Amino acid sequence: MTTGRRPVVVGVENSAAGLLAVGWAADEAVRHRLPLRLVHASEWPAEPAEAEAAYRAARHDGRLHTAHAFDWAADTYHEAGARVTVPRLSWSERRRAADDALLEKAAAVATTGRTGLEVSVATVEGRPVDVLRGEAPGSSMLVLGSRRLSALTELLTTGSIAIPVSAHAPCPVAVVRGPEPATGVPPTVVVGVDGSAGSEPAVGYAFQTASLRGASLRAVQVRPPTPNMVAAFGSESEVEEGLIRLGETLAGWSEKYPDVPVERITILGHRVRGLADAAQDALCLVVGARGVGGFRGMLLGSVTHGLIHHAPGPLVIVPRQGEDTR
Repeated sequence: MTTGRRPVVVGVENSAAGLLAVGWAADEAVRHRLPLRLVHASEWPAEPAEAEAAYRAARHDGRLHTAHAFDWAADTYHEAGARVTVPRLSWSERRRAADDALLEKAAAVATTGRTGLEVSVATVEGRPVDVLRGEAPGSSMLVLGSRRLSALTELLTTGSIAIPVSAHAPCPVAVVRGPEPATGVPPTVVVGVDGSAGSEPAVGYAFQTASLRGASLRAVQVRPPTPNMVAAFGSESEVEEGLIRLGETLAGWSEKYPDVPVERITILGHRVRGLADAAQDALCLVVGARGVGGFRGMLLGSVTHGLIHHAPGPLVIVPRQGEDTR
């Protein structure tokens, strides 16, 4: 994450979730001493005819106040209640003005209280999924905002970009669904560990984050129940076996980050629910993009997919190093 000067890139959208993601990304950039890049994907209709049709539809269903009405065939329009004639901007000019205003607002959020942060902004034409995929190879991290919607509702909104972007990004992707909790004392980073090679980069990222933030690390292994495990679980040997496996996975990282206190937990149950519950008070939940049971062609594991919808706070998805995500 700290290699080179590749920026932390955040996708900017005009919503509370989008601006929350901007603030979270700015903090990450400061901690890692990296620049911050604010990117807005602009996919409004480019042709005046399309813009006029959208405008008239909006007027018809009441989404635009009549005070903002104007005639697309005229060069000027009158402000309601005013004696001045205002030049009518072209559709492309109005789009650029709106995009610029959004990025200016985001930059103000990013720089407030963060002196010395290097910030750049860009409006890129295209669908948000395509734009953010294009940004990922040159990024240290990609940060997305996500509103708290049901999985079905989210599939029909821009919130669904978190899944395809996370599946293809070669860098860590943070999905910020809500603010970091203020209840964790001491602050804690949670990482999901399943013993697969895919979880190793996630463990490394979690240790680094905990060290930078002066936090403890909670390593959680969730084991789906089988009939034999249900009968044996809770026995001293079963719990001990799980903790030994966790210890083996974490051993090298604990030596590299001796300042990070580590708590090891083994849970029997549903992996998504178990990890979400364990991260209720966490600064963030860190997982690998794929884990046990993944197969080539399945770019985002089912557990990670589920956590995009159910993680209680910021979720960081770390790809396997050298993974072909095309």
